[in-house]
Amino acid sequence: MIFYRLTILFICVSFTNCAQKSKQNLEALKMENTQVISKEKQITYAIHINAKTPYEIFLDDIPLPRFGRHYSSGMNATLELNPYLLSNGVHKLKVRYLPLETAKDGLLHPEDVFFNKDAKWNMFFVNYVKDNTDPLGYNGEIDYENSELKIIPPPNPVPFWEQVFELDIKDLPYKLEGWSNSEDLSKLDEDVLEHEVFSYYNMLRDIMNNGEVNKYIQLNKKSGEEVVISTYDKDSKWLTSDERKEDLINTCKGNMLPINKEDYTLKLYAYGKIVAIERIKKFKNKSLVAKEENGFSGYSFKLHKPKGSDQFEIIR
Repeated sequence: MIFYRLTILFICVSFTNCAQKSKQNLEALKMENTQVISKEKQITYAIHINAKTPYEIFLDDIPLPRFGRHYSSGMNATLELNPYLLSNGVHKLKVRYLPLETAKDGLLHPEDVFFNKDAKWNMFFVNYVKDNTDPLGYNGEIDYENSELKIIPPPNPVPFWEQVFELDIKDLPYKLEGWSNSEDLSKLDEDVLEHEVFSYYNMLRDIMNNGEVNKYIQLNKKSGEEVVISTYDKDSKWLTSDERKEDLINTCKGNMLPINKEDYTLKLYAYGKIVAIERIKKFKNKSLVAKEENGFSGYSFKLHKPKGSDQFEIIR
């Protein structure tokens, strides 16, 4: 039986969605999930990975964020799933194994994924209750022996290799709307969709560039509250704090790079219910970029369109 020590990596995400429920209902829902629910039921689901190659990873057709979303080989990571889990049920996790950076032929080889029992990819589907007072960051022990996902290497050298796992989520104490009742954007005219999406991102870019932090926070309101619920965060004051507003102004006001279409690609996720524009090369996969004195800050936003609405909203 193999034991690994987990280092819990907290995922920083940008989120939003104009609220369709009243503030009172949202506050009640937040109270229900962070205070009424006992600590032992505040389950966090995660994937723990010991990677042998670079990779990308998707949950229900949504890329899990981390830096440029491209994970390096040899990097152990714990990726929390809750912000992208709307409810209990069977969820699909897709892993895309990529060739080693040193591969002269540019291909992924079977032995890159599974060389032998001691030199292979490892992936574990785990759950725990966070405990910041514990050195490991969670309560109790994790049963790695019964939580490992079986990795199957490609039969031959390939440009990349994908594997899909079904995760049975049973113990979430919350249920979120998220993009569950959103329009299927894949059915829209491509030119119309592109025009509407780029228009929204340009509007968002202008708000950030003008330092209109109250508008920015309002646009991110519902998504932020959903993530507070899914991560059992009792202190959501940071969402509207002066500190956050000051940071946004200092980082974004007058510093946002323009959106040039040739630098971007439009991506559909969540089986057509979520859309995003992402930079292709420099600042790859970021939606918007702010130039700072000593570097750059990248922002990723994902949009959806609630059924019956003609307006896009930020959802994560």
